[in-house]
Amino acid sequence: MEIYQIGGQFYDSNIYLIKSKRSIIIDTGTGSRHERVIKNLEAYINPKDIDTIILTHRHFDHTGGAESMKRALDAEIIIHESASEALRSGDEVTTAALAFGKSFPKLDVSAIKEGDIIDCGDMHLKVLHTPGHSICSIVLYDSETKTLFSGDTVYTDGGIGRWDLPTGNYKELVASLKRLTEMDVDTLYPGHGPSAKGDGNRHIALGLKSARLWG
Repeated sequence: MEIYQIGGQFYDSNIYLIKSKRSIIIDTGTGSRHERVIKNLEAYINPKDIDTIILTHRHFDHTGGAESMKRALDAEIIIHESASEALRSGDEVTTAALAFGKSFPKLDVSAIKEGDIIDCGDMHLKVLHTPGHSICSIVLYDSETKTLFSGDTVYTDGGIGRWDLPTGNYKELVASLKRLTEMDVDTLYPGHGPSAKGDGNRHIALGLKSARLWG
């Protein structure tokens, strides 16, 4: 099993490739650098060997590239059940597409929920619903390797996702961060910025501390 970051410049979210017996992509960025992302991906894998794209939440900087990525990979898109209808209908408001001056295409997506397991072969990613930054925010956790893909719920060095966009909620974000502090996290792969290996719990604790300063 190998993990590669294949995107994440400018307004794009980080885009992760998990190369394993079943290879998946986590988040797609805005799509503005689609050709570059695909070229980066091809350095590690045949894109057609990827069958699933997981979106950590509905915001455009994570989902804007989903349509073009789906076409390139012929892959299924999955997102938390509370966001599935918004993506199917092309909601430009709660996806924040309008804030980027963009439209949002209607997407064919499948819904996942709290507790679902995404089996990658060498990793078994458990879906944890962590609302706050968005009502549909999730993180993905592999207990064996103690690896967490945290989306925009928490970043390294005390960074946290904003809660002032549609469906955001400060109290829910604090509760979600508190939940993550109770987990054993070694490696943290956030939705933006650098990853952290060896001290993921420290970064999550800093995030909770940072959030509580606003309370």
